[in-house]
Amino acid sequence: MAYFTAVLSRADDRFRLVDLVLEDVEDLADLADLVDGVGDGQADGEAIAVIEHEDEWFGLIRIVDGDATVFLSDADAAASSPYADLLADYLDARPGAYEADEEPAADEDEADDDEEGDDEDAQMLDLDQSSDWSGDPGLFADAGVAAEDLLAQLERHGADPARVVAHVGEAVGFADALEAAR
Repeated sequence: MAYFTAVLSRADDRFRLVDLVLEDVEDLADLADLVDGVGDGQADGEAIAVIEHEDEWFGLIRIVDGDATVFLSDADAAASSPYADLLADYLDARPGAYEADEEPAADEDEADDDEEGDDEDAQMLDLDQSSDWSGDPGLFADAGVAAEDLLAQLERHGADPARVVAHVGEAVGFADALEAAR
């Protein structure tokens, strides 16, 4: 199975393909620096990197003003890919892992009163942690793709990564540039 990668940079409200080979990039900071250094100074400070592995997984990296945000459809598959070093910070960032740490400790009396509610929260957390995806599903929330929409697309069309990426591309505005890169 083959990999497809593309890096797209926003300029004047449209995206254009950037001549950049992701296999040569060591980490996300390196990618952000390279993307920042490309172009003719017309970039709006946003770039998107797409990684697809046929019928298996995809990764979306959004770089805005030097800060990278990542979503991986299957962290385990990405971990065994040639892009594992690039995506290292997101390979173990399982959904729900941070929500559990953010909850304040409850008093014993409150814990007894809310025992049934805790069971429901634990079941929901377990479901989230059993997911294969990793990263931030809301990386394009401000651009028209809510986290819930991305996750719903992944659930419906997970066996066709290009379809999910195309959906995101249509909503965000990089579909034409991505299709031209294919």
